[in-house]
Amino acid sequence: MMAIARGMPATTAVQANVMSRVGRTVLGWLEKLKDSIADTPLYFWVYIGALVWITRQLTNRTSKATRRITVAGRQVHLNEAEAQMASNVVDIDKIDVDFSDVGGLDDVKDALTEHIKWPFQHQELFSGKTVRSHPKGVLLYGPPGTGKTLLARALAKELGCSFINVNTESIFSKWVGDTERNAAAVFTLAAKISPCVIFVDEIDSLLSSRSAMDATPHMHAKTIFMTHWDGLEKDSDARIIVVGATNRRFTIDDAIRRRLPLQLEVPPPDAKAREKILSILLAHDLEYNPKKEGLIRYVALKTAEYTGSDLSELCKAAALMPLREMESMKVGGASSAAPEKVPPLTQQHFDKAMERVKASK
Repeated sequence: MMAIARGMPATTAVQANVMSRVGRTVLGWLEKLKDSIADTPLYFWVYIGALVWITRQLTNRTSKATRRITVAGRQVHLNEAEAQMASNVVDIDKIDVDFSDVGGLDDVKDALTEHIKWPFQHQELFSGKTVRSHPKGVLLYGPPGTGKTLLARALAKELGCSFINVNTESIFSKWVGDTERNAAAVFTLAAKISPCVIFVDEIDSLLSSRSAMDATPHMHAKTIFMTHWDGLEKDSDARIIVVGATNRRFTIDDAIRRRLPLQLEVPPPDAKAREKILSILLAHDLEYNPKKEGLIRYVALKTAEYTGSDLSELCKAAALMPLREMESMKVGGASSAAPEKVPPLTQQHFDKAMERVKASK
């Protein structure tokens, strides 16, 4: 005590001595607490809880950091989740289809034009107290291969919008908190690059009916998705539209279906629609064929159960048939063959192709 007093005032020396004893007491208490926790099963869960808390803190710090990235032709500041979601964005310039490239489905295209395209182009006619609506959600349902994805891309082109392709892989994650952040990032990214179409393919797998068997992150992701979606509905000026596609409409959560007021069936094509689809698919290959109309009519009548996707595969298979008849293709080697020497497509070519490509069930 005297040694301490020589170097400092007496009051300071007493305070230092007291603090030292208090520190030793606290350390001793903490050691006893640690030993008691270590002797119980609670220690394991305390350890796990601490790791989870630390992981969340580190993840939150990382996710809040932003960087400047070019998305859909514009420079925007994105956080980590938004930057990952940006890989699913298709720029309007990269979309090469519009409604004229969609064969048939005239009723569906008319409904999308009236309910979606007109409000986008003439907002002044759909604002205020008028009952004219501007739905922020569209559900396209029907059998696989009927053109639902093609319609969604064509709609984005018609609206002049960027296109975000959302699927389960881009939302769900095994890492703590990432699933919820990804669900929110879909809408925050869309707001930064609007006007934008958010396309949820196989929406039944992502936003199916909720149940007690759902994992907690998946349940939270659905709630976050709906919360942000509600924000779009309340903002009349938001130029963002959500389009879902499914072949199992009634497995979608009821709350999600309520947010999809415009529900349009995309049926398999009838004979007239098949003719239009074939005319688009074979526009180049039959450009100079004098029997073009008769051939298209023949194929349309022979493909009663084919979907649009089936017709596309059928045309690809038929287009290969004339190459089999060319001598230059039979001879091995890398010798070039002039396109003008390719034999024209005939009924026989399509008959052979139909043996290979069957209608999907």
